[in-house]
Amino acid sequence: MRQKIKETLFTKSGLITVLTVVLICAFTFTSLLSYNVTRQAVTTSAKTQILPLVSDNIFSEIQQELLTPIHNSSLMANDEFLIDWVHGGEQNAEEIVRYLQRIKSKYGYFSSFYVSDITRNYYYYEGVLKRISPDDAHDVWYYNFVQSGKAYDLDVDTDEASQGTLTIFINHRLEDQQGNFLGVTGVGLEMRSVGATLEAYRQRFGYLIYMIDSDGLIQVHPDPAVVEAVNIKDMPGLGSLRSEILSGQEGTRIYEFHDQRGEEILSARYFPDLEWYLIVQQDKTQSLSQARQYLYGNLFIGVMVTGLVILLVMLMINLFHSRLEALAVNDELTGICNRRKFQEHFQKEIASARRYGHPLSLLMLDIDRFKSVNDTHGHHAGDEYLRQFAAVLKREIREVDVFGRWGGEEFIVLLPKADAQQAFNTAERLRQAAAAIAINTDKGSISRTISIGVSTCASCGLDMDEMIKQADQAMYCAKQEGRNRTCLAGRKQGEPGGL
Repeated sequence: MRQKIKETLFTKSGLITVLTVVLICAFTFTSLLSYNVTRQAVTTSAKTQILPLVSDNIFSEIQQELLTPIHNSSLMANDEFLIDWVHGGEQNAEEIVRYLQRIKSKYGYFSSFYVSDITRNYYYYEGVLKRISPDDAHDVWYYNFVQSGKAYDLDVDTDEASQGTLTIFINHRLEDQQGNFLGVTGVGLEMRSVGATLEAYRQRFGYLIYMIDSDGLIQVHPDPAVVEAVNIKDMPGLGSLRSEILSGQEGTRIYEFHDQRGEEILSARYFPDLEWYLIVQQDKTQSLSQARQYLYGNLFIGVMVTGLVILLVMLMINLFHSRLEALAVNDELTGICNRRKFQEHFQKEIASARRYGHPLSLLMLDIDRFKSVNDTHGHHAGDEYLRQFAAVLKREIREVDVFGRWGGEEFIVLLPKADAQQAFNTAERLRQAAAAIAINTDKGSISRTISIGVSTCASCGLDMDEMIKQADQAMYCAKQEGRNRTCLAGRKQGEPGGL
């Protein structure tokens, strides 16, 4: 066992692994310890100081915004003009319309209205909207409010006068001096503007703010789609706190829960005048963002330091290892497969061809009269020609084909799943591409042709040495017959070279 451990540790990969694990564990432990301390401090501060203070501030501002229209609707309900106009038999509708227009314009409300219990007319700032009826679903609010006996209430509904805009209506009973019920008057606040106010609070304080009624149904929210459509009992995590939240009506209460976003802290404050609850919800993960940033920063630094150390350890080893590995499989001058790597590919393709019965073809290429290039232009120019020659021919073959340097100016191409005709066509394409190569030097242009020999086995009954031998003999025939041509293995000298 001890020997096995030594063999594992005292290797390149073993030492690097141990060093990496030690460094990462050290940085991770210290970073997590620091994060947990910060997290506990932030949570305690949010629950005992920040969230209650923010909740109280928002409560005061919203109370002011909502109580002002409640107060104004109360003034409307005690306005002698309105009472006298109703007692006068509602003779001139233009008077009440002008009255409602002044209320709407003066205070900037979205709507102002009066519903007569005598005529059942629904008056608003542009005239008579309709005559209400208990059979009209949009008028249920009126009959419910009358039966409730309340002096006023808030109702979230669509405004028929503005093509169904979601609106918070402040409804107030209109009674004369003798206490006779005359109807309902009030104003409307556009839900979108109220939602924008809550969104402004969210941008200002960084918390989600909304209001629910005594049943837990959302009445005011930055997202109009959830208003009167979502109850907190159906919200993940928060639903379990519904009864506890709705039962508390004193002061600001703090709750914690988990939902799909993570850990949440919530404050609830009851509006006795509205019978609604103000909810201020904080994503604890958001409040811990700075602490997480420090954590990520420490971990990042740890990773960087670890990586730097490992890099320094590996740099020299990898440098020489990669160079040796590249030299082992690639030709140093042209970058294509060397002879040994090509033979490995060859053996694999022969085995595959035999197993599946695929044809396999081989091209042996030789650059014609290449020795004169080195003699005339020098070896440097000859090397540059070989590099460009390999690059040009590599672009002309398929990705599955294997291209290698066999030695000197000889190159070899393996064509999997290619029969004799396909191999011949490929050889001709390579021959034409090679003839088009021209390298300019200070001693003139270098341009050469190639001679190609092709060998093919239908289901690979031949082995590697036999196919190479046949291709080499075919290439020799191409040389003997004048160069710059392609010859197939098995063709007698003097017969046509192609198919």
